[in-house]
Amino acid sequence: MSDKNSITRNVRLNLNENGGSKPPPYKIKKSFCILHFALHLCSEVLMTYVFSPNNIPEVFSLHGVRRDLKRMPLDAAAAVSEAVLGLVKCPAGGRIRFKTDSSCVRIGADFREGNVNSASDVLCDGVFLGRVGPYGFEHEADCLDGEVELPSDGKLHSITVFLPRTVELLEYRITLDDGAALEAAEPYNITKPIVFYGSSITMGAISTSPSHAYTALVAERLGVDHINLGFGGSAKGERAMAEYIAGLEMSAFVLDYEHNAPTLDHLRETHRPFFDIIREAQPDLPILIVSRPDTDGDRIRVFRGRQIIMDTFHHALDKGDLAVDFVDGSFLWGNDDREICHYPDDPHPTDEGFRRMADVIAPRLRRIMESAGVTGLREPDGRDDGYLKRL
Repeated sequence: MSDKNSITRNVRLNLNENGGSKPPPYKIKKSFCILHFALHLCSEVLMTYVFSPNNIPEVFSLHGVRRDLKRMPLDAAAAVSEAVLGLVKCPAGGRIRFKTDSSCVRIGADFREGNVNSASDVLCDGVFLGRVGPYGFEHEADCLDGEVELPSDGKLHSITVFLPRTVELLEYRITLDDGAALEAAEPYNITKPIVFYGSSITMGAISTSPSHAYTALVAERLGVDHINLGFGGSAKGERAMAEYIAGLEMSAFVLDYEHNAPTLDHLRETHRPFFDIIREAQPDLPILIVSRPDTDGDRIRVFRGRQIIMDTFHHALDKGDLAVDFVDGSFLWGNDDREICHYPDDPHPTDEGFRRMADVIAPRLRRIMESAGVTGLREPDGRDDGYLKRL
């Protein structure tokens, strides 16, 4: 750039089918997003990288979602249910990773039907630095724009950006300082993902930010990539879903959909068959079975549901399955101050509830993965504790 004060460098990178680049025109829908973004660009020289379905800039790595920014193929989702077809378009657990020495990372996005859970998070070297949310948390907002400062030490840092978990992304923008170094992120310790299947709790509701969901906490602690197949109100143990998951390449599987079973009979009819489909396809896959964490309500319903889930576990043990474990949900929030682990009159966890869930699930998952011969898991050290404490 010859004159940095006269014009802002705005680079839009998209990949075509041949791997080249093309610069389509820039556009943002909301007037306040346009104004806010333009005022910022007038005072800074920046480089903007644009992500849209099937157009992913080079160097950046995409995790937890496909190149179309969906969590599974639309035809596979449609075979499960109409509700799953809608929810699979929400990139819960989706992440963009890279390395940079930029002093900050600016995030912008356009999406459909924004809501209070439409935030993005930024992690730097595994530590949570901040979040960018929609303006005023407006339910009708359809874009977001903001920035998170990075360490200003001139060194390359590993950045993980969590995508909003409850909106369909139309366009996503990451902006860095002009001339900032940009390199590919180091791969996860284990690139085969942990796959989580379950309810809205699995999807991350109602964490304050997407990286606060127990699924993200567990995976980051273990140093493993992950795929979040949580579907709020719509994870009902369908055979089509089990068959889809059974075909995935993964390092471990977490089965956690009790909350969405409409009746105990439904849970009984679907839970063991769901497990059996996965196990038949992948005999050595570490599988962790989890029951619901909110056990203080209808205790009879809770006890009977837990018994059905334990029957699946015992069924596996009776067949000599050594790569399976069961976590009783009544232990996930502990015994002290359980009321701070969920919202009033609502089973969804708070950030503290999600943290406690990760505290229990991560070591249990580590144990069965290591017993199954999985190597390279991140050791439980101060870095992990720092990540959790910063949340």
